[in-house]
Amino acid sequence: MKKESILLIWDRIGDYHYARVKACEKILQGEVFTADLAGTDALYKWKSIEHTKHTILSIKSAEEPDFMNRFFAFRKIIKSHSITTVAMPYGRSEYHVFLLYARLKGIRTIVFSESWYSRGLVKDFLKSILLKTLGSKFFVSGQRAHHHFTTNYNIHSDKIKIGYSVVDNEHFIQASNNTSPSDKKYVICVARYSEEKNLEFLIRCFATSVLSEKYTLLIIGDGPQRSVLNQLIESLALTDKVKLTGWVSYKELPALYASSACFILPSTFEPWGLVVNEAMAASLPILLSRACGCCPELLEDDRNGFVFDPLNSLECIAVFNRFAELSDEDIHQFGTHSKKLIDQLSPQTWARVIEEITHDTVQI
Repeated sequence: MKKESILLIWDRIGDYHYARVKACEKILQGEVFTADLAGTDALYKWKSIEHTKHTILSIKSAEEPDFMNRFFAFRKIIKSHSITTVAMPYGRSEYHVFLLYARLKGIRTIVFSESWYSRGLVKDFLKSILLKTLGSKFFVSGQRAHHHFTTNYNIHSDKIKIGYSVVDNEHFIQASNNTSPSDKKYVICVARYSEEKNLEFLIRCFATSVLSEKYTLLIIGDGPQRSVLNQLIESLALTDKVKLTGWVSYKELPALYASSACFILPSTFEPWGLVVNEAMAASLPILLSRACGCCPELLEDDRNGFVFDPLNSLECIAVFNRFAELSDEDIHQFGTHSKKLIDQLSPQTWARVIEEITHDTVQI
């Protein structure tokens, strides 16, 4: 039987991805190789990992074109290491060519996706043709993505696996074990300062709710709306109650979650929301917009949090007030249930799905 040799590719391999890679190295029976599509990126600025089985396909940034160099570097890995499975997203032309090349060479292909939004009949039809051509199997985030792939792309459910969107839960557990309710001074949101994150809505609802009487709102992130958000905070006289921190390091995040009573994500567009995984691993209750793709898996209403309409301020304020009325014991129980739910989505469960796919000798 041919030894398995898998190649995992993302635009840039960051902390989320590396935890998955390490789990694969422990669980898979075979060799695990990794590749960055680019050497740098404008958004996350992750440090490139140092590993003998890791390749950077191009020294250019993820935003710069370098198609041919990336393809030749990819092809070299395939040939040099006798790759039997490649796994990657599909949102770039480079990935389309990589996946097509692998299919033509008889290599198993796994397509990653968090998407669950329809683009209309024509675009969905064209994308379904593309995906069926490129993918042997599809590894998607959750129920909404699974339904989207079967319904809008007409992909057989046997070709789809759920559980793609995971973080390193252990990284976020540590600090939360050493905090008491009296240490929790904040409610926290981690999000890019951009329109789809709905942060103006969040600030206005927070200001009107009872939540603002008990906690300070900590918004961790950065982005194009920073000046707009600062102006809003000043106009509402909230400089003592709402703090924009800018991005903080991965190492600093656990302590900030541990000092918070709950996590809020008010997005109007959110394919999944990995920051929700982080907060739940830190045993936080969650208050989520219905638009968050992770809602069906990660939020059990009135057990580990509450859900609200991201366009309905009265409903959102009511949810905030409802949380503000919870006792310390209620908050602890909600957080405990969050931790229990997120234990079912980890780098280890991620690696086991990859293992299951690589053991499937039938390509449907």
